[in-house]
This record gives sequence, structure tokens and C-alpha cells, in this order.
Amino acid sequence: MATPLADEVAIDRAALDAATARYNEVQAQADAIDAQVAAASAELDRIIADQTVYQHRLQTRVVAMYRSGDAGALELLLGASSLPELTRRLDVIDRMARQDAENIEALKAARAAAAKSAEELMALQAGQAQALEAVTQELDRAKREFANSSAALREYEARVAAEAARAAAAKAAQQAKAAPDQGLTGSGEWQVGVASHYGYNFTGKGASGEVIGPYSMMVAHKTLPFGTLVEFEYNGKRAVARVADRGPFIPGRDWDLGPGVARVLGFSGVRQVRYRIISQ
Repeated sequence: MATPLADEVAIDRAALDAATARYNEVQAQADAIDAQVAAASAELDRIIADQTVYQHRLQTRVVAMYRSGDAGALELLLGASSLPELTRRLDVIDRMARQDAENIEALKAARAAAAKSAEELMALQAGQAQALEAVTQELDRAKREFANSSAALREYEARVAAEAARAAAAKAAQQAKAAPDQGLTGSGEWQVGVASHYGYNFTGKGASGEVIGPYSMMVAHKTLPFGTLVEFEYNGKRAVARVADRGPFIPGRDWDLGPGVARVLGFSGVRQVRYRIISQ
């Protein structure tokens, strides 16, 4: 059971890392979009200012026409004292009409540009919000799945360790009952040794005749009697094991941890461990 749980933790860890990377990427994109939004807002401000200018010009022109009426232009023409002056006054009226038309067209263009800029601004902000919400949800989901799988693995390891401890205590009690005059011969003092380990999927038979499988809570030692109970500690985790094989035979190594022990301790490679003899 430990292998699928550990694999699930690794998968969820990778998913969490990927989700975090995507979140950071989208956050960086959001920062870039913020700059675009600021530029779009500034452009919208400029367009609205232009629109206000054109609108003010037209309002001023309308007020002037309202006050003077149609007679204003007619009086301007009739007040000419000569043909050249009449021509000049007609040109003035024509320029005024063209200016009015230009102001109207400019106002229309400014209003259209303002509407387009506002639409673009809304699209940028909506896309930014949607992208951030999506990756935030993905990140939260990955965090929950990683927390759940990690908790399941910790619970399993704790249960295995507790069962091993109960089994060791029960066996020690049986041995004490069978030979009360002998008692326990373990030192109970913590010592340090160098350990290697069997392959996690190892299957075979130890020198004691005990069948060894992927979850066997056993160890190999060169001299300790078979059946000796030993407690190990590595990286904050503990496991109780039984001597069931001989080895390791590589100089400098004291223990060879069985597959189940290595799984419970999260042990790999060749490392120092703490150990104490519980009973022989």
C-alpha cells in the first residue's frame, strides 16, 4: 500500500508544482495586462477630453446661432459695401459652415473611438479576471489533493509503525512468559550504524528461512541471532524490525534494511541510522 500512496503523493506534488508555475505565469501576464489597461485608460481619458473640446465648440456655435438667428448671416451679407467685400463675407460664412461640419465629424469620431477603447478595456479586464480565477481554482485544488494524499501516506506509515511496535511488544511478552528467568537481553541504548537496504520489490528467503517480500519488516545483520528485535530511527521516523538474514557483506556497513523497513523510514541509498536492540 505504501508504494501507491507514495506515488500518489509524488504525482500530486508534481501537479501542485505545475499549477503553481501556471499561476505565476498568468500572474505575470496579469501584470502585463495591467500595463495595457493603464495605457488604455489613459487613451480613453485623452479621447474623452477631445470629445469634450469638440462638444464645447459646437455648443458655443449653437448658442451664437440661437442668439443671432438666421438674420445674422443675412445681415452680414447685406452689410457688404462692395462686391469684393461680399465675396470675403461669403467665404467667412463658408469657412464657418465647414468648421461646424468638421467639429461634428470630429465629435462623432471621438465618440466612436471612446466606445471602442472602452470595449477593449472591458475585454482586457474580463480576460484578466477569468484567467486569474481559473488558475487560482486549479492551484487551490492541487493544494487540497496534495494535502490529502500526504495525510493518507502519513496515516499509513503511522499505522504500520504502530502495528510493528505492538507485534514486537507481544512477541517480547511471549518470550518473557516462556522464559521468565531470562528476561530481555537488549541494551535499549541508541547507537549509530551505517545501513543499506533491500530493493523495495525484493522477494526471496533470508538465511533464517523466513520468506522476504516487498513489505517484510526484517533486517540483515552479520552476527545478531535470528529473531532479534531492533528499533531503527531515520529522518524523524521509526520502525521495528526482526533480524532474519545475514549481511551486509560490504565493508563499512552494519545493517541491510528489509523492504518494509525502508518504506516505513523513507530510506534510500547508504546512510547512517540510529538503532537500539529491543530483545534477543
